[in-house]
Amino acid sequence: MFALNHFLEKLDKIYAENPKELEGFLKSGLSEASAWGDLSSVLVILNELIGYYRVMNNPEECGECIRKARQTADSMGIQGTVNYATMLLNIGTAQRVMGMMQEAEEQYEQVFEIYSREFTGPDYRMATLYNNRSILYAQTGRLSEAKQDLEKAMEVIQTLEQSEAEIATTHVNIGNLCFQMQDLAEGTRHMEEAVRIFEEMSGKKDAHYSSALSGLGEAYFRCNRLEDSVRCYEKALEEILLNYGENDYYRVTKRNLDLVRDTLNRLEAVRRQNMKGMEISRKYYEAYGKPMIEEKYPEYKERIAAGLAGEGSECMGYDDEFSSDHDFGPGFCLWLTREDYEEIGEQLQKDYESLPKEFMGFPARNTTMQGGGRVGVICMDDFFRRYTGYVSAPDAEEKAGETGWMTMEPAALFTVTNGKIFTDSMGEFTRRRAGFAVYPEKVRVRRLGQALGLMAQAGQYNYGRMCKRKDWEAAFLCISEFVNGAIEAGYLLNRKYMPFYKWKMRGMEDFTCLTSLREGLSALIGMRSSEQAEEATRQIEHICNLFVQELNRQGLTRSKESFLEVQKQELLEHV
Repeated sequence: MFALNHFLEKLDKIYAENPKELEGFLKSGLSEASAWGDLSSVLVILNELIGYYRVMNNPEECGECIRKARQTADSMGIQGTVNYATMLLNIGTAQRVMGMMQEAEEQYEQVFEIYSREFTGPDYRMATLYNNRSILYAQTGRLSEAKQDLEKAMEVIQTLEQSEAEIATTHVNIGNLCFQMQDLAEGTRHMEEAVRIFEEMSGKKDAHYSSALSGLGEAYFRCNRLEDSVRCYEKALEEILLNYGENDYYRVTKRNLDLVRDTLNRLEAVRRQNMKGMEISRKYYEAYGKPMIEEKYPEYKERIAAGLAGEGSECMGYDDEFSSDHDFGPGFCLWLTREDYEEIGEQLQKDYESLPKEFMGFPARNTTMQGGGRVGVICMDDFFRRYTGYVSAPDAEEKAGETGWMTMEPAALFTVTNGKIFTDSMGEFTRRRAGFAVYPEKVRVRRLGQALGLMAQAGQYNYGRMCKRKDWEAAFLCISEFVNGAIEAGYLLNRKYMPFYKWKMRGMEDFTCLTSLREGLSALIGMRSSEQAEEATRQIEHICNLFVQELNRQGLTRSKESFLEVQKQELLEHV
């Protein structure tokens, strides 16, 4: 008779000492058990082979073993039993790994039905089902269902003895799901609990301890607890090295640790020096850029404009310690005409890149893929065309020019006119920037009319109608549109360009008129509930009256009518 227990003992030893012999040993055992006609042992070995081929990513052999396992189970007449369900669980897991999601889910449904009927109390096999089904749900985008299954697995595991490691691992899995669901607070709590449980366990730590540490390191990084993040990742590396060696997992964790350390170093440099990005750029240019140009390009030094402008919070003066995490550090722009760029641009860029990377305690600029090309040697034509579509400002007196101005996004115009020029002896870059500096009056009035029309339509007309219909989602969108229109109108009345959306409210600090607009809009944004509808309506009217007063004060309109559609029509008569 086939000695299954002896076979399994030897199998465990091969797993531990010589995994390369696994396939041959399993196939040999399968042949021997088949020769004995021991179908129970055949089924056990086929399940082992299914797991082996799943791990080895061999779908053809895996599929053949699944077919044979089903055939053997049918011959044994064990359908509907716990052993049959456990086989289906193994098959479903293999199908899930092979991307056969629908088939896998069907297996899990059958397993759940049998386990639910057969188990009279908590059983670890039910927790295994919940864990595997949770992975399937997560991989198919059903994160809430995945979290529910993990929580059910936790309920089962917590009733079992000596299950501390499994409980901690489940906390890690739930924490990772919370991160995917953008619930940072709950995810952090689960990771902290997992680490606590692992660290209270005596003896050698479970191999999943490193996963808990890495997860907590990520959580602390997202919470900006950088020192704590570094400590967690350092511990995780020690555990990975102890259990697995320098594998891919080790290298990924090492990269994460390096990223956190770099972010922390940059943050500490900004705090220590208490210096804005624009000042860093100017000093860096004075120390290295200017001498390099004077030494290597003396005949071009009067033709090269230098400064810092374009994308990036430091170009606006909005940078703070949190800005240092990407695309921040020593750097400046060198703007050349097309002719000069074609002559010396390539070599000048090489010389720029050879300048010292660190400066005054600030680490080298950490350029991302999205932030490339913000500093260094730039052709003037390319700089302006990249954002506006034009190499110089179009003539607004011409129809095509006016159309061009109307199609340029305010944030793009803000981008090409922000920052500072350190030197521009030739004056070409300064001249072009000046051409884009302000909207032509006709264009400003047209855009202002559009913004006022949006405010009237979204806030004064449609918001009330949506509230009457109790369509609160649409009412919220009306407020959002009204706020966007009010912000743009505010910038236009202040004769300023509206920046990129995340800086819109911040930029309103520099308003010289409508100085209370930001406060009014902030209050309105907070009025989201249905109970605040009447209050929001009053706030909308208050803001609209502020605009009427300012339009009158600037002589753009005379009407005192608070409905901004009337103000819009009168305003456009000026065009």
